[in-house]
Amino acid sequence: MRNAFLYILLTIALGTGCYCQTRFNKIIDCEHRTMNILVSVLPMHDGYLLTVGSGDVDGYENNRCSMLVKTDTEGNVLYRNFICDSTFDVYEGSFSACSPFYTEAGTYKSVFSIGPGLQLFSYELNDSLQILDKTRINTDSTYRLEMLCNIYTEDNIYIGGAYRNFREYLAKYDTNGNLIAEAERMDYVAIYNLILQANGNIMAVGIKTHNNHNWVVQKLDTSLNLIWQKTYGRTDMVNGVQLFISPSPDSCYVMSGIYPVCYEDRYEDRTCDAACIRKINDNGNLLWEKVIKNYGPSPLFYLNDESYDLYVDDNGYIYVASTIMYNNFSRTGALTKLSPQGDIMYIRHYEPTGRGEHQSAITYLNSVKPTPDGGLIMGGYTYDSYYTPTEFGDYFQQPWLVKTDMDGLDGLCYTELPELDFDIFIPDTVCNLDTIDCVVNISGPSAPYTLEFSTGQVIDSIYYPDTYVPYDFGIDRPLSSDYLYEYSDYISEATLKKNTTWEDIIARHYNIRTPMHSGEQQLTITLTDFYGNTKTITKDLYVNHCNDLEVDENENIVLSVYPNPATECINIAGENIASIEICNLLGEVVHYISVAPRHEHTNVISTENMPAGSYYVRVRLEDGKVITKKIIVL
Repeated sequence: MRNAFLYILLTIALGTGCYCQTRFNKIIDCEHRTMNILVSVLPMHDGYLLTVGSGDVDGYENNRCSMLVKTDTEGNVLYRNFICDSTFDVYEGSFSACSPFYTEAGTYKSVFSIGPGLQLFSYELNDSLQILDKTRINTDSTYRLEMLCNIYTEDNIYIGGAYRNFREYLAKYDTNGNLIAEAERMDYVAIYNLILQANGNIMAVGIKTHNNHNWVVQKLDTSLNLIWQKTYGRTDMVNGVQLFISPSPDSCYVMSGIYPVCYEDRYEDRTCDAACIRKINDNGNLLWEKVIKNYGPSPLFYLNDESYDLYVDDNGYIYVASTIMYNNFSRTGALTKLSPQGDIMYIRHYEPTGRGEHQSAITYLNSVKPTPDGGLIMGGYTYDSYYTPTEFGDYFQQPWLVKTDMDGLDGLCYTELPELDFDIFIPDTVCNLDTIDCVVNISGPSAPYTLEFSTGQVIDSIYYPDTYVPYDFGIDRPLSSDYLYEYSDYISEATLKKNTTWEDIIARHYNIRTPMHSGEQQLTITLTDFYGNTKTITKDLYVNHCNDLEVDENENIVLSVYPNPATECINIAGENIASIEICNLLGEVVHYISVAPRHEHTNVISTENMPAGSYYVRVRLEDGKVITKKIIVL
């Protein structure tokens, strides 16, 4: 019943958009022990359960242990306990892929591997993390086994990983540890993550452990018979060793991992990596793929990026917890929100608080989950091998939790939404009825953004580019280079003058339309963000006559454009008309006719193929002068 209660709480909180939330950003005090690596976070109605890989445990100094830590909803430690063995190391699985299971009886169950053959054991612990039971899982002990992920239910245990003879391991057990079914052992495949479908089928996600490390996705039935298997990734380059998957509300799946984008420092023995997000349907067909590189200014040409976990909410928005490397010695945590189509909506950066004067150590984020109060909980750990534990007050390597709302605000690193700001660099003097290439800089709470101009032009669906290139070393090599960069946007130095380490900014080139009338003009531009916030700026321009000669208002030229609004046709009557063109508000010509020389004539233009809206009728006279009239089509 407690599982059902927790599910109801999550549904109510997420469905109603509740924002009465606790927010924090803190290192979790594990009694000042060193070498603690947070693996996963399990949100509960009364706090959080952390799974931690631990070392230097009293009495077990020569062996690695695992640790479970329970905190309250503010991240304060309530209970902790170690899973240790007097002779062998204990492992808890891969990042974010082996969370404990909260049973209907109010206890916790989780799987750990122990010993030289990595034999698996199921542990049950009470609410204060005291061990109640230990059950051996009957695996094949012929080969050394590495457990990477598991799913624990009331009735079954699903375990994935790899044998050390480079063969896949995926098996289904009952809660007494007896084997029910085992998948066919594919060569050179390691299973990193599992999704249990409502019908009992399994989605298994893994890595090819041979050659190029392609992503591997398998769909299996309830008896673990293979339904289909598909691979993804770039050939001839290592495609990473971490891979995570989350179901989306449209019965599809979103995966996050690593994608090689170039060779590091021009040497071909190691790749530079970017975060890669892929969406597939239930048949494994690729729907879209995004390669996202985000990093800050650095004098070092070191572009590694590590992506660890993701969560997809009920509306299809994607939240990716990752670790961003700024140079050889600095990493920090980040949360990236993407639209259901994979466009970047915001990126938030976080550093741990609570380390006194030492705030710059390396940190990782490797887990993200929704919380019952409608927010997000992210977990990671601190690390810095260049300093001794005493230099950090014994916080050498400790679990780290960041609790935010759905906007990524934690109350510390992010106390409020960033200010909506933008600017467009437009020349002081322009031609009338022209288009000019301008750099648009936007920073603010969340994309997509919309720009509206007083000329009638609208530019909408503006998202953050897939790549943020620091201006102090822009990407400038041609795509034909042997050291290929596969970025979707080329961003030059001039577009990023406002960029700082902690400010993500959109910098794009757009063709901006200039005013139609000559003389001193003001161009008014309004920016609107995802939340409906707006900001308006004006640009003072002097508009010159260029290719077209406008008719002076004092000239006695008769031209009739009627009816206005028009329904079925537009009538244009006047003397000495040479041509007529009708343009929409984007400046696109939707109708053009050349008029034979005659003294006076009425031209009839059908509106049948013109969508309802506003248009400009531009009439060129035989002497080269141009008259522009605005008309509405109903």
